[in-house]
Amino acid sequence: MAVTLDPSSLSNPHQAILTHLSWEATVDFTSRRFLAKAKYTVKIFSDCDSLRLDTSELDIHSVSVDGTPVAFSLGVPDKSKSHLGSCLEIALPPSLGKTATVLITYATTRNCSATQWLPPQQTAGKKYPYVFTQCQAIHARSLLPCMDCPSVKMTYDACVTVPSWATCVMSALSQTKTSTTDTNTYTFSQPVPIPSYLFALAIGELSSRDISQRCRVWSEPSMVENVAYEFGQVEEFVKVAEGLTMEYQWGRYDILCLPPSFPYGGMENPCLTFVTPTLLAGDRSLADVVAHEAAHSWSGNLVTNETWEHFWLNEGWTIFLQRKIMTKIHGDPKFFDFDAISGWEDLKDSVKEMPDKYTKLIPDLGDGDPDDAFSSVPYEKGFNLLYSLEKLVGADTFAEFTKAYFDEFKFGVINSQKFRSFFEEYFKNNSCVMKFDWDTWLYKPGMPAIPNFDRTLSSACESLADAWLSVNGDATKIPKTDISGWSTSQKICFLDALMSKCTDREQPLPMSTVSMMKTAYSMHETRNAEVLHRFCMISIESGDASIIPVVVRFITTQGRMKFVRPLYRALFLSEMGKDAAVATFLKHRNFYHPVCAKMLAKDLKLDQVQDAKKSTTHFQKHLLIGAMMAATSAIAIALLRSKRR
Repeated sequence: MAVTLDPSSLSNPHQAILTHLSWEATVDFTSRRFLAKAKYTVKIFSDCDSLRLDTSELDIHSVSVDGTPVAFSLGVPDKSKSHLGSCLEIALPPSLGKTATVLITYATTRNCSATQWLPPQQTAGKKYPYVFTQCQAIHARSLLPCMDCPSVKMTYDACVTVPSWATCVMSALSQTKTSTTDTNTYTFSQPVPIPSYLFALAIGELSSRDISQRCRVWSEPSMVENVAYEFGQVEEFVKVAEGLTMEYQWGRYDILCLPPSFPYGGMENPCLTFVTPTLLAGDRSLADVVAHEAAHSWSGNLVTNETWEHFWLNEGWTIFLQRKIMTKIHGDPKFFDFDAISGWEDLKDSVKEMPDKYTKLIPDLGDGDPDDAFSSVPYEKGFNLLYSLEKLVGADTFAEFTKAYFDEFKFGVINSQKFRSFFEEYFKNNSCVMKFDWDTWLYKPGMPAIPNFDRTLSSACESLADAWLSVNGDATKIPKTDISGWSTSQKICFLDALMSKCTDREQPLPMSTVSMMKTAYSMHETRNAEVLHRFCMISIESGDASIIPVVVRFITTQGRMKFVRPLYRALFLSEMGKDAAVATFLKHRNFYHPVCAKMLAKDLKLDQVQDAKKSTTHFQKHLLIGAMMAATSAIAIALLRSKRR
């Protein structure tokens, strides 16, 4: 059956569709590329004389159909839509039946946006290089020719040859390993159909530890014990999620903790979640990200958004399940609303930052770059839609609906209209459901109406924020509340409330108050990334130039976009930090994953420069040559200005 055309893809799944991939690849760390063959099983519909696939910056060597070489062409990228890449058009012989085997021999290039190649010095072990992929949203086309749209789901097997010192892991079940003096060859199988954005692999010096019969953690050897402790609850997360939805369908649930340049908190690659080392707080306090990625095994991976305009169905459901999981783990039903309050603050920040067209649950994306629309809107606005529906029909009834939903759409795709229709049919005897304002939720930009959250657990945090707001430079008013025993969630709630209240009154926290907070709490020295990020944001807003070295160190030792993008933007918008922001980015650009670097360049108004190293403009040459000097000077000047105040 043909699928919906996707404006983010140049392929033709309405005429021919990929059902299985056999991928064979050899990794070349010297040239930083994969030498590969992609063999597809293709189902062909009537009136189809060519197969069109998405590619980006690939070297296509040859194409055959059912063993016979065929003509192919590679389109010229549209400069105004460069994110879409080039269409690979493959001639299909007229004598073909309903299925065909298409073999493409190709190589990736150094412009592959899905991969980040790390030299040894960017790894924990400092001895061997490392490579990992990140294909969401539409970067799979730079790793392999494919129908790079979530509505096309296929099974796959793979055979990957790597150096003898290296281990390869993939978003699939590991099958075999064979070795020679110089190489290891790994085979994998993914029997559950997946969209292209979930195709993933990582290669490096890796070790593992078993958490349970179906859960294992992977990382570089020097980190593996810390990783095993931090994510030791993963089996519990999966079991709770099964109780909320249905039996786990993927066989294994493993976790790979990546080097610090990984651009996201986590990525839900089937059988092998990728996570950032910024979660390694030492006390399992940030493990909710793993609960989130585990929940994606159902929402997103099993039931997938049909196109990126309906991304909220992936992420809103996942946030909803994540909070149900963590509420069960905490053993306190009030935790659900407590965590949702923090998410509400994230949503407010995104709505403030993003253009209106991207603050709708169904954004006006068209054939634009899905990366540009990425924010907490699909996550938190999507969650609040589901939360409103739960309140409408009752928690117990909605729990039964949740199971019915995942059973109905498992292994398939979903859009907003299908979801609405299924919900209305399921609750057809409920008159309140028929009156629900779907259009406002799905199409109106901006913030929805605030829910009546239970603030029992947040009240102390919000009261402490009020107390610090009233200090206003008076040391005698410093709150005496001891927060040393507070959980990370409580500290985050306190900082979120403080930032929100400052925004509401349109005044930053006075620099003198920030200085007193430093003395009282030492948050600028914490190893907890969530707390440090928020305190740095507060300090920048206050004009505290002494925080700049802390911020620069933070944004150049990890590349998680949740942290680095807001901090770079805040520095860039401040008088004291603008030069430091630009110079720091240009100096450390190669540290970041290509997706992160692209978005930071846009944030810093450098997005017209495709490669700063190749730029011929006088301004960029000046910045590149003087990056170190500029960063140092900017910090020194900012500190001097601070002293003058």
